[in-house]
Amino acid sequence: MENETLNILKQHMSIRAFTDQVITDEQIATILSAAVAGPNMGNFQPVTFIEITQQSLKQAITDAVKMHYIATAKRFFVVVIDYNKILIGLNAEERQKAEDKLSYYSMLEGAIISAGIALGRAQVAAESMGIGTVTMAGTNRALELYQAHLNLPRYVKPVMGFSLGYPDQNPGIKPKLPLSGFWMKDTYQQVQLEKTVALYDETMKDYYKKRELERTWTSNNKASLLADQNLADFTTYAKQQGFNLK
Repeated sequence: MENETLNILKQHMSIRAFTDQVITDEQIATILSAAVAGPNMGNFQPVTFIEITQQSLKQAITDAVKMHYIATAKRFFVVVIDYNKILIGLNAEERQKAEDKLSYYSMLEGAIISAGIALGRAQVAAESMGIGTVTMAGTNRALELYQAHLNLPRYVKPVMGFSLGYPDQNPGIKPKLPLSGFWMKDTYQQVQLEKTVALYDETMKDYYKKRELERTWTSNNKASLLADQNLADFTTYAKQQGFNLK
């Protein structure tokens, strides 16, 4: 079964090099309208796209996270989970009760899922218009910059960056795990998964070989998981913003 939407979804490529072609506010409005039309946590709509228009700040973020496609993107957004918006209109007593609820992990999880849905829809909308996109976890290494420049209140936390621009490259479609790595029936199928990963490693070995690299999926994962990295700061920041993970 094929149609235009399915083709766009299956042909996604992360674009990290962009032309100088302008993306208009009208196009951005179309993309974001499609993004926020999807399902979300309790209809709280806990997602906000904050566009960074100052080139100096985009460059500072790039320097911090080592991702050049932030500074070179025609449009760049910080996607934040945002429960501050639902506290508007509450009196002091109501707000105290609401803030206690927002401190629980389940509320943070719901907002992150909502942001992921919105961002995925934004990518598809942009790509349907011929605009390239890339998302990245670059927010984590730039939290101090975002906090200093974006005036973020409590219950608002950056979770992802979103770069857009007309493609100036064709990196090819990166192979993904076969469906047997995602689709299980009745119980979690560990043996099925191990066989699938072994098969996928061979696919990725060939993929990286064409790029003159000696890698597999599992070797990439191992390098990432075993790298020295202080993750505690991310938890500290989430709590600072009101998400105490109770």
